Amino acid sequence: MTTKQAFFCAAVFGASLCYGQGNVVYYGANTNALNIVFEDTNLSVSNQTLIVADLNICLQSEWGKRAELRTGNNDPAFAAHLSFGHRSPYYDDFPKDIVAIPGGHALWISQELSDAYTNRLAFAAAHSNIVAAGYAFVAFVSSTNFPAIPDTDMPLYYFPKSMPDSKLITDAQSIISSLTSYYYYPPSIRQFGTITFLAEPGTEYLFMDIPASRSHGKGIIPWTTFPAIFHDGKWKFMDKRWFMN
Repeated sequence: MTTKQAFFCAAVFGASLCYGQGNVVYYGANTNALNIVFEDTNLSVSNQTLIVADLNICLQSEWGKRAELRTGNNDPAFAAHLSFGHRSPYYDDFPKDIVAIPGGHALWISQELSDAYTNRLAFAAAHSNIVAAGYAFVAFVSSTNFPAIPDTDMPLYYFPKSMPDSKLITDAQSIISSLTSYYYYPPSIRQFGTITFLAEPGTEYLFMDIPASRSHGKGIIPWTTFPAIFHDGKWKFMDKRWFMN
């Protein structure tokens, strides 16, 4: 593992996830352990470690804790699959297929998925400080400190579309009330990327999708994502109207 990878691993995932646990993920309400099998036998040990750490971040959310291992898969290539009951708030091709191994089961990571991870891990390592700041931002907006920010600080946490700072400050309490009605979870490293605006051709911003949920009666938890942008040296929630015509 290179120095930059080690820094990235410790800063974002925490050393407890990056070292000493091997290729094992934990899912379900009782933190069931599940081995990992990589199709790409040439994948570096350091990238395997980082991928497993990222999978654990996803699976330790409420979404992952609701996962169940189910047999009777229609695909004869696999012994079982993970069933989550809700669409993934992380990424569309989140691994679900289970293979049989001596003594149990293992989550199958295709080469296509590990290649996608490898590309995104290289991107994240090149922007390690900003990515680490992204995880810190998610931790802050999930805390009780976020609702207590002064109204005048709202422009530091929200990137509106066609709204002056004065209006943003005036509407700060309603915006905060809306945002704090959700629970936020650390994103997958695959949810970081770049975004450009037609008004600023050639200018790229770092971007992330933050997984979020909200209780909705009868135990139903609808999942969604909130976009965030690294703007003026700081992560901010991004007004979803940026994505509308």
